[in-house]
Amino acid sequence: MRVVNPPMLKRLLQSFLPIQDEPKAGGVSVIPPSGRPESYRLAQEKGWYPVFAIGTGRSGTHFLQEIMGHDPAIASYHLPDPDNDSFVEYCAWNNLPVDIGGFLQTRRDWIAGAAEQSRIYFESNPYMSFSVEPLFHQLNAKFFHMVRNPAAVVNSHFVKGWYEKPLAYDNPQLALGAQPGTAFNHFLGRLTPRGEEFERWQRLTRIGKIAWMWNAVQMRVLSETRQLPPEHVFSCKLEDVEYRKYVEMHKFVGGQSPLDEPAFLKITQSRPGKAANHRNAASWSEKEREEFLEETKDAVRALEYDLQL
Repeated sequence: MRVVNPPMLKRLLQSFLPIQDEPKAGGVSVIPPSGRPESYRLAQEKGWYPVFAIGTGRSGTHFLQEIMGHDPAIASYHLPDPDNDSFVEYCAWNNLPVDIGGFLQTRRDWIAGAAEQSRIYFESNPYMSFSVEPLFHQLNAKFFHMVRNPAAVVNSHFVKGWYEKPLAYDNPQLALGAQPGTAFNHFLGRLTPRGEEFERWQRLTRIGKIAWMWNAVQMRVLSETRQLPPEHVFSCKLEDVEYRKYVEMHKFVGGQSPLDEPAFLKITQSRPGKAANHRNAASWSEKEREEFLEETKDAVRALEYDLQL
């Protein structure tokens, strides 16, 4: 019989129960305060609808959380519950029949907690990218679809070690199982295809694999957000976020006290989440370049990016 150690047991329980940890150092995964059911209803009645910033990681969602968090009327969080949220994303991506009632109730509690402070709930969280439909229909949620030049995203994920380790698997037709030596939410959040597409994907370089991921997430988000009323979606390229665009985004959330331009510029000069190491497309091999262009072409066209490699 296999013995389950405490950290593993905790992770298994977190996949099903809304366990609240102590906040991590640096405030990256601070758990929002919960509120009463009547406070959630008050938020809905007042039109304090929650707003989620989605897309791939490394695309400005953390930056958006930072600039929104300077308004006292906005309760702004970044990745508040990565284990649970990556589990929901993993199930949605792999079409696994898992009930998400607990996931939605957790957000209702946090929206209520913000409402009790007369604040709008804002969450920056790429793991929410495959939960647009239930968040909209159940919570009246609004969304920022944050996009960044795919070459910059791919390079940033490459430096972060995405798809660096060989995957252990027996049956590519099934959803990939937990990987040795990999953080739980990293395993869940680093998407892979299945079946014949998995076999093709395995032959790609790391640049090609990450490019595939960027394209898969963007096309899924576009498919879901296009079904929503336009007033519930704000699509934005990170490269376009200058002060006037920020003011528009702040208004979309429903804030009351936007940053002045000098304060905004100060934050943009030291964006949170910025990688210390860098890589650029000029260092790619010809094979990596060809794979990148092929794997990203659908989303590049849909998002109207003019790539200059």
